[in-house]
Amino acid sequence: MGRHRSNAEPAEHATPWSFLRTLRALRALFVVWLVVGPVRAGATVLLPADLGELSADARAIVRGRVVAVEARWIDDRRGIDTIVTLDVESYLKGALGSTLQFRVPGGELGRFRSIVVGAPEFAVDDRVLVFLGARGPSVPYVLGLSQGVFRIARAADNSGWVVTPPAVFPSAAAARIVRGDPSRRPMALADFEQRVRTLAGGGR
Repeated sequence: MGRHRSNAEPAEHATPWSFLRTLRALRALFVVWLVVGPVRAGATVLLPADLGELSADARAIVRGRVVAVEARWIDDRRGIDTIVTLDVESYLKGALGSTLQFRVPGGELGRFRSIVVGAPEFAVDDRVLVFLGARGPSVPYVLGLSQGVFRIARAADNSGWVVTPPAVFPSAAAARIVRGDPSRRPMALADFEQRVRTLAGGGR
């Protein structure tokens, strides 16, 4: 009887430890899924676009201030989009109202975060100039992801407002990145807007 008890003891002690190891492994996988998922399926291909293409293809080109940023579920909770609300200051092309919303792929909802390579991020009070596309009655979207967003800031000498092209925006003079590339230098907001209006064909 004593021999039976001693033979059974190792099995009785091994079973809980084995169960705990399995439970910990499953718990780790679940935590990873919570932190990483959901992730938008598919690869993002970001094709370079120049200012002329953006101006011609945009349904609306608008300058304004961000007043709200809200993430939401899409595709039956398989992905996340961020809805940006803009208080419009001026239209360079088209007209979609004094306040408009546009969507950006990716975003964060609680523990869930969806990352789309090349997608711009926004914060309340950002001043931006955006190039928007639209399909039918759906919420407009930013053309070219980050390439369609130009940030507006005070000039270094506080002389006025300037626009800096996004980092992925290509130089019109060269395909390679060059230190001091003039296409990456801030441009006076008024000059930039005049150039865009000309490229867009005299939009409002």
